[in-house]
Amino acid sequence: MNMKKNPLFEQCLAGVAPETREEVRLNMDIANRIYDLLKAKKLTQREFAALMGKRESEISRWLTGTHGFTTTTLAKIAAVLGEPVVEVKKEPQIKFVFVSPTAFVTPTEVSDGTYNNAEDNSCHMAYVS
Repeated sequence: MNMKKNPLFEQCLAGVAPETREEVRLNMDIANRIYDLLKAKKLTQREFAALMGKRESEISRWLTGTHGFTTTTLAKIAAVLGEPVVEVKKEPQIKFVFVSPTAFVTPTEVSDGTYNNAEDNSCHMAYVS
């Protein structure tokens, strides 16, 4: 479905700093995530407000997407709802092991700790997946 563009709205939006647009988008995404979690857990705004120790009107403002969330508030929401509200992408840890240039080491020897390079003082780093 194509939405009709409003020239005045487009003109106003063009004057908004990119970081402000990103902040608004992020706040809307967080509000939508909270709303989805409340719906999935069959919680009303009133019940959620009681669990959070907040007024229902404050929760209502949160769900409009205009509220900026602190990490403390996000952590409390996640604890109350039992699920993360925001997830930070974590890169897989890369593991390295030091091996001698003449040694052949299998991944099993590295993972079970049976590899020992005590006889060879010259070590090199190798990637282990």
